[in-house]
Amino acid sequence: MPDLLIEIGCEELPSSACREAIAQAPGLMDHALADLQLAAGPATAWVAPRRIAVFAQGVAERQGGAAKSVRGPAASAAFDDSGAPTKAAEGFARGQGVDVAALIVREDPDAGRDFVWVDQEGDDAPLVDLVPEVARRVLEGLRFGKTMRWGDGRGLRFSRPVRWITAKAGDATVRFEVAGIPGGGQSMGHRFLGGPVEVTSADSYRDDLRASFVIADHGERREAILSGLDAAAAAAGATWDDPAGKIEEVVHLVEWPSVITGRIAEKHLALPERVLVTAMQSHQRYMPMHAADGSLVPSFLAVSNGDPAAADIIVRGNEDVLDARLQDAAFSYERDVAAGLDELDRRLDDIVFHARLGTLADKRDRLRAGVSDIAEAVGAAAAALEAAEEAASLAKVDQGAILVAEFSELQGFAASHYARLAGRPDAVADAIAEQYLPEGPDSPVPATEAGALLACAEKVDNLVGAFLIGEIPSGSKDPYGLRRAAAGLVRVALERGWDLQPTAVLVPAMARLRVQGADLELSDDAALAALDDFIADRLVHHLGQEGVPQDAARAALAANPGGIAVTAAWARALHEHRDDEALARAGTGANRCRRIVAGSEHGLGGYASAGDEQEDSLAAALDAAEEAIDAARAAGDPAGAIAAAEALGGPVDAFFEAVMVNADDPADRDRRHALVRRAGEAYAQVADFEVLVLKGGD
Repeated sequence: MPDLLIEIGCEELPSSACREAIAQAPGLMDHALADLQLAAGPATAWVAPRRIAVFAQGVAERQGGAAKSVRGPAASAAFDDSGAPTKAAEGFARGQGVDVAALIVREDPDAGRDFVWVDQEGDDAPLVDLVPEVARRVLEGLRFGKTMRWGDGRGLRFSRPVRWITAKAGDATVRFEVAGIPGGGQSMGHRFLGGPVEVTSADSYRDDLRASFVIADHGERREAILSGLDAAAAAAGATWDDPAGKIEEVVHLVEWPSVITGRIAEKHLALPERVLVTAMQSHQRYMPMHAADGSLVPSFLAVSNGDPAAADIIVRGNEDVLDARLQDAAFSYERDVAAGLDELDRRLDDIVFHARLGTLADKRDRLRAGVSDIAEAVGAAAAALEAAEEAASLAKVDQGAILVAEFSELQGFAASHYARLAGRPDAVADAIAEQYLPEGPDSPVPATEAGALLACAEKVDNLVGAFLIGEIPSGSKDPYGLRRAAAGLVRVALERGWDLQPTAVLVPAMARLRVQGADLELSDDAALAALDDFIADRLVHHLGQEGVPQDAARAALAANPGGIAVTAAWARALHEHRDDEALARAGTGANRCRRIVAGSEHGLGGYASAGDEQEDSLAAALDAAEEAIDAARAAGDPAGAIAAAEALGGPVDAFFEAVMVNADDPADRDRRHALVRRAGEAYAQVADFEVLVLKGGD
């Protein structure tokens, strides 16, 4: 059973396209082989900047399709009284790709009557005849975030122009053409160091390319890069770092990696380390190094795709490029420092934050008020609020800075650094630096309370502004990163233990935009409803990452026991106790109450005693249960609420056994429906038992 290799050779792919190909190509090969009835081991992808290779081990030499008989319509429906085929017979034959004359009439023993049949031989084409179809499916099946057409513009869409296809079934070369691209046994080596490569066989592919200065296997290439960086850093007596996470990008930019070490000119070492490192990584993807004491080493590491024999020339070129970048950074930095905080702040009046939401000066003013809203909502310390308000007034000064215009990655840091230089307190500068945290699911949240207040105010302002102008994320579209903002708001609240009620800070944030005269589209009510659902979805997602299933999270949200922290604790408790008899009894009672009054208009006026012993007994039990549930909710105690709901189960069961709820007398029915409604509402203060999946639940 030969191995199968298909390589798609193309112009240099961006790293994002390489990652997409790694994720998709093996599945495309597996599905193509399975559809063509070719048994094979699981496929593997090897991706480099100029090639996407997919390899399957031990592919069957021929298709394994078995002979089969396909049953059609009954014979009486397939032929008329004269024996002529009907439209049913003609349609069946057409669907099977045969003439009507090929239809056979025979009995189906299971049905006990005659049907028409088509007997088909099993597919038995050799592998080499099917390789072009496999290649076509892989080539046309790959989907990239950004694609292009070339040639006459009507052909294949791909990330970059495709130049060749290599196809080997074992040591056999398969020649064909797909989308005008020739397939054969020849690949291409390194663009500068190699040349045309005759691939000997599918399993020799990687060795054949290595001989032409290409490490085709991205995993192997990554290990070579990491080993080279480790060795180069050790030789410099340092360790290397990759704070911006550029390694995965570098892996897909080179085919024959070699690590070089360059020097940073002494004159640039006066720049803040963050500026130096950002200049190294943002465009050039250089790796900074640190000495054992944590200080930045005046050298950098880079991964080259050039000729290692020309390393000296390559090093000088990279040093010149970095030197130019650092000269620009130094000029920008010095100009900003000379301008000072007041001048940088004045520039915000002329910088548009959003055409419909005002200037950055407007946003600055909203943030200052926003941190106060959040501090009040969560009971923050007075010192934290004071620092957060001052930080909010300075948070956007770097948006008018030249340095941030050149290195956008430095926003937040630059404002924090300039505030420190101006003598502002460390608490203020720290909060400014933390205003955008967390930036993703793996990013830390603000370490300081003032920073957390400012970060939440930033996220609330972004969410409210975007929703009020109708820019609500849909599907995969989220140009303003609003899902990330809502998720960040949830994370900050949970990690700081803040029981933040979103409505408490969303409503005043909306009012500020209206006072400023923003060009808004949605009403406050419509935006608020959408935002509540949006933030709730992020809380559900976060809890899911913790291991709390969606039903428990949704059941807790429906009960609305408090803000973000209490709702999360409530959801965890519902999940933890879902198999307990207490919760099961509460769920049974709640669902029974819900079903009885569903669609009923009785009992809407509330319960008034008529002296019935069973009714008054349930009313008294409800008084006690409601008091206990209210107390548990006020204390943020889900276990207490569950216990109160369980205690209500006995009186509810006794009531249903003792009385006819749907009594013939309208007055009796009204009173009893009112009691059932009260019981249902009490249960609903604990959980939405219609959503929550319980042990043995109905």
